[in-house]
Amino acid sequence: MTDVIIEVLNQINLFQPESYENMTVVGFNIPENNPIDLMSLEIGLDLGLVEICEVNEDGTVGEVKVINKAVTPLLLLDGEEIIGSKQNRIVNTTIIIPAKSEKVIPVSCTESGRWNYNSTKFHYSNHMATSRVRRDKLNSVSNSLRCSNSFKSNQSEVWKNIAETEKDLKLHNQTCALHDSFNKKSSDIDEYKKAFKLHDKQNGLIVYINGKLVGFEIIYNSSRYKEYHNKLVESYILDAISRQNEEYEKEEFNEDIFINKIKELEYETFDSVGLGVDYRLENDNIRGSAVIYKNNLINASFFNKAES
Repeated sequence: MTDVIIEVLNQINLFQPESYENMTVVGFNIPENNPIDLMSLEIGLDLGLVEICEVNEDGTVGEVKVINKAVTPLLLLDGEEIIGSKQNRIVNTTIIIPAKSEKVIPVSCTESGRWNYNSTKFHYSNHMATSRVRRDKLNSVSNSLRCSNSFKSNQSEVWKNIAETEKDLKLHNQTCALHDSFNKKSSDIDEYKKAFKLHDKQNGLIVYINGKLVGFEIIYNSSRYKEYHNKLVESYILDAISRQNEEYEKEEFNEDIFINKIKELEYETFDSVGLGVDYRLENDNIRGSAVIYKNNLINASFFNKAES
């Protein structure tokens, strides 16, 4: 394991677990000692400093163009969703777009039933892909990097996961848009969210569903994490709601064991789409990805394979 990630993991301070129904969240804090300034996608779009559009008039399912007009690098988080244009998409990996630049980035479609313009540019979704979609996409992107050095996902698998979530939730969305599932379940999601408050200086979380540890998320500082807290929590909540009818035993909190296992993961490095280095980490039980920029861990996600 790279020393940068191990150093971060060694500084984790866990908050008390918070539970609701079949889901438990353990937030955590890591002391912040880096000066890196990155602009979030939501702020960039709101201020008109960022534009996202199809790569050309015809469009390409697996790619979109991002224009960063700001003097600050732009942070795009793995699984962040944008909506509009020819179909809704999610970002395939965490990407840092340099200031005053434009890039074509790898994405996956989260709306299989539409391929026509409903806007010339993309808008911010306020949602991320579900943890199940992000977990399996992470795996397929890692395999693609090893085989062809490409951040391409298994698009059919993404659509399958979204369709299974719709089925589990007993929903029918006209264009099979994941965004619509979040909107239709917003009341249930809000009930869950009440239990999972943002802690002072929090910059990460660990999530259990039905008694099993399913995911671990970290963002490099608490100010930036604050912008993503609800979206990250919601990405697990929708999966938790879809699995409410499953029987399970009471969880045994084992986040220390999980963190120690992360430290032992073997890893590979790849050139990022933007700034920094993309890390892919895996063993028989855990898969993860991380982006390191200027010797700082910017974002990392780890998922338990046992839930696959």
